[in-house]
Amino acid sequence: MNLSTIKWDAETVKYWLSIAALVDRALPPVRTKKCTGQYWPIVREWYEFLWDSDKEDLKPKIQATNEQVSMWEEIVLRWFKLIDSDKDKKIVWLRSCGMPYNRISKRLGFSRQTLTIRYNNAIERLAKSLNEFYHQKGSVETSNYRG
Repeated sequence: MNLSTIKWDAETVKYWLSIAALVDRALPPVRTKKCTGQYWPIVREWYEFLWDSDKEDLKPKIQATNEQVSMWEEIVLRWFKLIDSDKDKKIVWLRSCGMPYNRISKRLGFSRQTLTIRYNNAIERLAKSLNEFYHQKGSVETSNYRG
């Protein structure tokens, strides 16, 4: 995926952030498993599996594709470095995870209106920074090409 060809605006940035939040939920946790005793297999009857399959159908399982994981890495490792304030980083990430403004404002100690303004300003600055970053990076890569 060539990111230098994309025209970054606020809606595109919000869309990519929402995908990154979904992928973050689908990724496995970053902790080691507890060491427990010996695992012994449980012998089960065939009719016990019928109830297990019903429970599995109720929970939707989200599988992230390789492209979505690459998008998540790009956002987490590069985009958040472009946001200046740590509070703005928290606001952008919590909002992209789907948390409403009033819960974020209670958590961070801002009014809802101030939070909305800071979020919109952070998204606009991020879109502007992404346009500069990717278009500058793309022009540098093509100018160094000797062919």
